[in-house]
Amino acid sequence: MQEWAFEHTIECAVSVHFAWNFWTNVRNWKLDADVGSIELQGEFAVGSRGVTNSRSSGRIEWHITELIPQIRAVLEFPAPGAVARFAWTFEEAEGRVRITQQASLYGEQATTYVESIGAALRTGIPDGMRKLCEAMEAASRS
Repeated sequence: MQEWAFEHTIECAVSVHFAWNFWTNVRNWKLDADVGSIELQGEFAVGSRGVTNSRSSGRIEWHITELIPQIRAVLEFPAPGAVARFAWTFEEAEGRVRITQQASLYGEQATTYVESIGAALRTGIPDGMRKLCEAMEAASRS
């Protein structure tokens, strides 16, 4: 049962192929000063697990639950009694890429996280996606 959802889309001046390859390299996710490190155990594939070490939130474990290369990936972050789910979609947009991130919270205790996490994600996701787009465009020019 989904308790909360938010979606944001951005277009970047890079190809879908470039965007996908940039994004699936988790070292490129360190776009925020709050992120200390990001680790992925194995390849970027269904079942692979990762850890984000955040200065404000500590150790955050996640795993990849769905993957259609060059098109879509879903990451899930379990919490006591709930799961935060982030679905990323990459689409061709006339020589550019359109990236959509859908965030949702679900589970028996999801409502307990909506107030604290939901508000942070509503502001953090658009800003993070803007930074990602800027980093992709800069990397494509290098």
